[in-house]
Amino acid sequence: MKYHFSLTKKCLCCLLGLAVSGFGVAFSTYPDLGTSPISGLPYVMTFIYPLSFGTWTVLVNCLFIVIQAALLGKKFGWAQLLQIPAVTVFGFFIDLGMWLAGCVPLESYAARAAEQVAGCAILAAGISFELIADVTYMPGEGLINVIAKRWRLDFGKTKIAFDASLVVLSFATSLIFCGEIIGIREGTLIAVLMVGSCIRQFRRPFRFFKRGLVKA
Repeated sequence: MKYHFSLTKKCLCCLLGLAVSGFGVAFSTYPDLGTSPISGLPYVMTFIYPLSFGTWTVLVNCLFIVIQAALLGKKFGWAQLLQIPAVTVFGFFIDLGMWLAGCVPLESYAARAAEQVAGCAILAAGISFELIADVTYMPGEGLINVIAKRWRLDFGKTKIAFDASLVVLSFATSLIFCGEIIGIREGTLIAVLMVGSCIRQFRRPFRFFKRGLVKA
Protein backbone atom coordinates (compact mmCIF):
# COMPACT_ATOMS: atom_id res chain seq x y z
CA MET A 1 0.00 0.00 0.00
CA LYS A 2 1.37 3.39 -1.03
CA TYR A 3 1.06 6.19 1.51
CA HIS A 4 0.81 9.91 0.77
CA PHE A 5 2.69 12.03 3.26
CA SER A 6 1.79 15.54 4.34
CA LEU A 7 4.47 18.04 3.27
CA THR A 8 3.66 20.26 6.26
CA LYS A 9 4.08 17.36 8.68
CA LYS A 10 7.31 16.31 6.98
CA CYS A 11 8.74 19.83 7.30
CA LEU A 12 7.76 20.01 10.97
CA CYS A 13 9.34 16.60 11.57
CA CYS A 14 12.52 17.78 9.83
CA LEU A 15 12.55 20.93 11.98
CA LEU A 16 12.15 18.79 15.09
CA GLY A 17 14.98 16.55 13.95
CA LEU A 18 17.31 19.50 13.37
CA ALA A 19 16.49 20.92 16.79
CA VAL A 20 17.04 17.61 18.57
CA SER A 21 20.25 16.99 16.59
CA GLY A 22 21.56 20.43 17.56
CA PHE A 23 20.95 19.70 21.23
CA GLY A 24 22.60 16.31 20.79
CA VAL A 25 25.76 17.83 19.32
CA ALA A 26 25.88 20.40 22.13
CA PHE A 27 25.40 17.93 24.96
CA SER A 28 27.92 15.49 23.47
CA THR A 29 30.50 18.27 23.00
CA TYR A 30 30.14 20.42 26.13
CA PRO A 31 31.68 17.80 28.52
CA ASP A 32 34.97 18.35 26.63
CA LEU A 33 35.63 14.66 26.11
CA GLY A 34 35.70 14.93 22.32
CA THR A 35 33.05 15.61 19.72
CA SER A 36 31.80 13.81 16.61
CA PRO A 37 34.09 13.85 13.54
CA ILE A 38 31.89 16.21 11.53
CA SER A 39 31.66 18.68 14.44
CA GLY A 40 35.37 18.54 15.24
CA LEU A 41 36.54 21.26 12.83
CA PRO A 42 33.82 23.81 13.77
CA TYR A 43 34.58 23.19 17.44
CA VAL A 44 38.32 23.70 16.94
CA MET A 45 37.65 26.91 15.02
CA THR A 46 35.88 28.41 18.06
CA PHE A 47 39.28 28.42 19.81
CA ILE A 48 40.97 30.13 16.84
CA TYR A 49 38.45 32.83 15.96
CA PRO A 50 35.78 33.90 18.49
CA LEU A 51 32.57 32.86 16.81
CA SER A 52 30.06 30.50 18.41
CA PHE A 53 30.12 26.75 17.86
CA GLY A 54 26.80 26.98 16.01
CA THR A 55 28.06 29.79 13.76
CA TRP A 56 31.19 27.87 12.83
CA THR A 57 29.06 24.80 12.16
CA VAL A 58 26.99 26.82 9.67
CA LEU A 59 30.10 28.27 7.98
CA VAL A 60 31.90 24.93 7.63
CA ASN A 61 28.76 23.25 6.30
CA CYS A 62 28.22 26.07 3.79
CA LEU A 63 31.73 25.26 2.53
CA PHE A 64 30.53 21.68 2.01
CA ILE A 65 27.66 23.05 -0.08
CA VAL A 66 30.07 25.14 -2.18
CA ILE A 67 32.16 22.00 -2.83
CA GLN A 68 28.97 20.15 -3.83
CA ALA A 69 28.16 22.93 -6.31
CA ALA A 70 31.69 22.78 -7.74
CA LEU A 71 31.50 19.00 -8.23
CA LEU A 72 27.97 18.97 -9.63
CA GLY A 73 28.27 22.02 -11.86
CA LYS A 74 25.04 22.55 -13.80
CA LYS A 75 23.51 19.54 -12.05
CA PHE A 76 23.46 21.47 -8.78
CA GLY A 77 19.76 22.23 -8.31
CA TRP A 78 17.65 24.46 -6.12
CA ALA A 79 16.78 21.47 -3.92
CA GLN A 80 20.37 21.40 -2.68
CA LEU A 81 19.97 24.97 -1.41
CA LEU A 82 17.49 23.67 1.20
CA GLN A 83 20.60 22.54 3.05
CA ILE A 84 21.35 26.19 3.91
CA PRO A 85 18.23 26.89 6.04
CA ALA A 86 18.52 23.38 7.48
CA VAL A 87 22.07 23.88 8.74
CA THR A 88 21.19 27.40 9.96
CA VAL A 89 18.46 25.94 12.20
CA PHE A 90 20.87 23.22 13.26
CA GLY A 91 23.52 25.78 14.22
CA PHE A 92 21.03 27.84 16.22
CA PHE A 93 20.04 24.84 18.33
CA ILE A 94 23.69 23.88 18.85
CA ASP A 95 24.30 27.30 20.43
CA LEU A 96 21.10 27.06 22.46
CA GLY A 97 22.10 23.58 23.61
CA MET A 98 25.60 24.75 24.60
CA TRP A 99 24.04 27.51 26.68
CA LEU A 100 21.66 25.08 28.39
CA ALA A 101 24.47 22.59 29.05
CA GLY A 102 26.48 25.37 30.67
CA CYS A 103 23.67 26.09 33.13
CA VAL A 104 24.41 22.81 34.94
CA PRO A 105 28.19 22.34 34.83
CA LEU A 106 29.32 18.81 35.69
CA GLU A 107 32.67 18.39 37.45
CA SER A 108 33.31 14.65 37.78
CA TYR A 109 34.53 12.58 34.85
CA ALA A 110 31.68 10.09 35.32
CA ALA A 111 29.05 12.83 35.09
CA ARG A 112 30.69 14.35 32.04
CA ALA A 113 30.91 10.93 30.37
CA ALA A 114 27.22 10.31 31.10
CA GLU A 115 26.32 13.66 29.52
CA GLN A 116 28.44 12.84 26.48
CA VAL A 117 26.73 9.45 26.03
CA ALA A 118 23.31 11.05 26.49
CA GLY A 119 24.21 13.66 23.88
CA CYS A 120 25.10 10.93 21.37
CA ALA A 121 21.73 9.25 21.96
CA ILE A 122 19.92 12.58 21.52
CA LEU A 123 21.86 13.23 18.30
CA ALA A 124 20.86 9.79 16.98
CA ALA A 125 17.20 10.53 17.77
CA GLY A 126 17.42 13.83 15.91
CA ILE A 127 18.98 12.20 12.86
CA SER A 128 16.22 9.55 12.96
CA PHE A 129 13.59 12.30 12.78
CA GLU A 130 15.43 13.86 9.82
CA LEU A 131 15.56 10.51 8.03
CA ILE A 132 11.85 9.78 8.37
CA ALA A 133 11.00 13.36 7.31
CA ASP A 134 13.11 12.96 4.14
CA VAL A 135 12.92 16.68 3.28
CA THR A 136 16.59 17.53 2.95
CA TYR A 137 19.92 16.39 4.37
CA MET A 138 22.84 17.95 6.15
CA PRO A 139 25.62 19.30 3.89
CA GLY A 140 28.17 16.78 5.16
CA GLU A 141 26.01 13.83 4.10
CA GLY A 142 25.16 15.71 0.90
CA LEU A 143 28.83 16.06 0.01
CA ILE A 144 29.50 12.40 0.79
CA ASN A 145 26.61 11.44 -1.49
CA VAL A 146 27.92 13.65 -4.32
CA ILE A 147 31.45 12.23 -4.02
CA ALA A 148 30.17 8.65 -3.92
CA LYS A 149 28.02 9.14 -7.03
CA ARG A 150 30.65 11.14 -8.92
CA TRP A 151 33.32 8.45 -8.56
CA ARG A 152 30.96 5.47 -8.16
CA LEU A 153 32.05 4.70 -4.64
CA ASP A 154 30.26 2.89 -1.83
CA PHE A 155 28.46 5.46 0.37
CA GLY A 156 29.35 3.73 3.64
CA LYS A 157 33.05 3.48 2.82
CA THR A 158 33.06 7.06 1.53
CA LYS A 159 31.52 8.26 4.80
CA ILE A 160 34.18 6.46 6.83
CA ALA A 161 36.94 8.05 4.72
CA PHE A 162 35.26 11.48 4.94
CA ASP A 163 34.89 11.28 8.75
CA ALA A 164 38.49 10.10 9.11
CA SER A 165 39.68 13.02 6.96
CA LEU A 166 37.77 15.47 9.15
CA VAL A 167 39.33 14.00 12.30
CA VAL A 168 42.81 14.38 10.80
CA LEU A 169 42.02 17.94 9.67
CA SER A 170 40.68 18.87 13.11
CA PHE A 171 43.72 17.29 14.76
CA ALA A 172 46.17 19.16 12.52
CA THR A 173 44.31 22.48 12.76
CA SER A 174 44.22 22.38 16.55
CA LEU A 175 47.92 21.52 16.78
CA ILE A 176 48.99 24.21 14.31
CA PHE A 177 46.89 27.08 15.64
CA CYS A 178 46.38 26.15 19.30
CA GLY A 179 49.45 24.09 20.08
CA GLU A 180 47.35 21.31 21.59
CA ILE A 181 44.77 18.69 20.58
CA ILE A 182 41.23 20.03 20.90
CA GLY A 183 37.94 18.18 20.34
CA ILE A 184 39.49 14.80 19.56
CA ARG A 185 39.36 12.49 22.57
CA GLU A 186 37.74 9.25 23.71
CA GLY A 187 34.34 10.87 23.21
CA THR A 188 35.04 11.07 19.48
CA LEU A 189 35.30 7.29 19.30
CA ILE A 190 32.18 6.95 21.45
CA ALA A 191 30.29 9.21 19.01
CA VAL A 192 31.51 7.24 15.99
CA LEU A 193 30.44 3.91 17.49
CA MET A 194 27.30 4.97 19.32
CA VAL A 195 25.39 7.32 16.99
CA GLY A 196 25.09 4.90 14.09
CA SER A 197 24.22 2.03 16.43
CA CYS A 198 21.48 4.07 18.13
CA ILE A 199 19.99 5.10 14.78
CA ARG A 200 19.67 1.43 13.86
CA GLN A 201 18.06 0.69 17.24
CA PHE A 202 15.61 3.60 16.85
CA ARG A 203 14.49 2.48 13.38
CA ARG A 204 11.66 0.22 14.56
CA PRO A 205 10.12 2.41 17.32
CA PHE A 206 10.36 5.49 15.08
CA ARG A 207 7.98 3.86 12.58
CA PHE A 208 5.24 5.26 14.82
CA PHE A 209 6.35 8.80 14.00
CA LYS A 210 6.53 8.01 10.28
CA ARG A 211 2.91 6.83 10.28
CA GLY A 212 2.01 10.19 11.82
CA LEU A 213 3.28 11.94 8.67
CA VAL A 214 0.61 10.32 6.48
CA LYS A 215 -2.02 12.72 5.16
CA ALA A 216 -5.23 12.63 7.18
